[in-house]
Amino acid sequence: MLKSIVFSFFLLCSANVAWTQLFGGLIIPTPESQNPAILTTLNCAGAITTGTLIVGQAATSVNTSVPYTGGNGGFYTSQAITSTGVTGLTASLAGGILNSGSGNLVFTITGTPSAAGTASFAISLGGQSCTFSVTVSTLASQYASGSVFCSSGPTAIVEITNPSTGKVWMDRNLGASQVATSSTDAAAYGDLYQWGRRSDGHQCRTSPTTSTLSSTDQPAHGNFILAPNTPYDWRNPQNNNLWQGLNGVNNPCPSGFRIPTIVELNNERISWSSQDASGAFTSPLKLTVGGTRGYDGVLYTVGTYGSIWSSSLVTSPSCCFVQSLDFYSNSGGNASVNSSFGRANGSSVRCIKD
Repeated sequence: MLKSIVFSFFLLCSANVAWTQLFGGLIIPTPESQNPAILTTLNCAGAITTGTLIVGQAATSVNTSVPYTGGNGGFYTSQAITSTGVTGLTASLAGGILNSGSGNLVFTITGTPSAAGTASFAISLGGQSCTFSVTVSTLASQYASGSVFCSSGPTAIVEITNPSTGKVWMDRNLGASQVATSSTDAAAYGDLYQWGRRSDGHQCRTSPTTSTLSSTDQPAHGNFILAPNTPYDWRNPQNNNLWQGLNGVNNPCPSGFRIPTIVELNNERISWSSQDASGAFTSPLKLTVGGTRGYDGVLYTVGTYGSIWSSSLVTSPSCCFVQSLDFYSNSGGNASVNSSFGRANGSSVRCIKD
């Protein structure tokens, strides 16, 4: 009997249970009542937030760490604090034990912010109180300054992970207004980018055209540049340093994302259930057959063919082309890596998390 009581007491202490248990007249006090948390300082001014809050989007992996000093090693219970200023958010703290001395309290922020601005959370623990604040950004602010968006506006930033490759991607093409509901879902086709160009408006499917090549990385317009002659590039001279990595010149992806390499795209292809448009759609990325825009400015194969740009150049033999991942409707052939795509062509962009 004594062993059973001792074991039960151990379980209660270990679980941080917030109530008392009666054993044959013996009242076991809660751990909190035995040694409640006491702090000397709670430093909201030094709080550090990881993750990003975007107006209208559910918070994902957003945490705020608040430093403290003078901890007594005491117990504290869980908390859930609703936001003020920008509403719609909750900062939650799991119950635990303070360090003896300094440490950090980690609040997990959930919910969907109602507006852009500042969300504030008034916290109190161990005899100390303070308020920490987190910035809520507009969706457009997550993209490069000066970005021009098509009719669908800035693309929502929602992450998806392929369990086979372990890679994290945006769940839709740039310019798509929703996750694809079918391989031919027009709302999920997205925009068609000329390789290496920023989001200046040329990527919109009905953007005007010009036959004047650009001598700079950022043309002073949003026209689709026609390039019907070799090397089929909108820029003269060519620049091989565009779209390379997270901080690559003209990266059209939102903060923390970049254009994938051809190896990353090909690894996704290998994981598909079938090497065609059906396999592309049933994959975690739910890719669509949005077609392409040729270097002549004309839309081709919409609804039967999909092409996703990579950041990878063709290195052998030395040439002007870059690589893309291509896939077709069931009768169109197997999905493959295309190593002969001119940079003036317009293709879809799917961003990968760096």
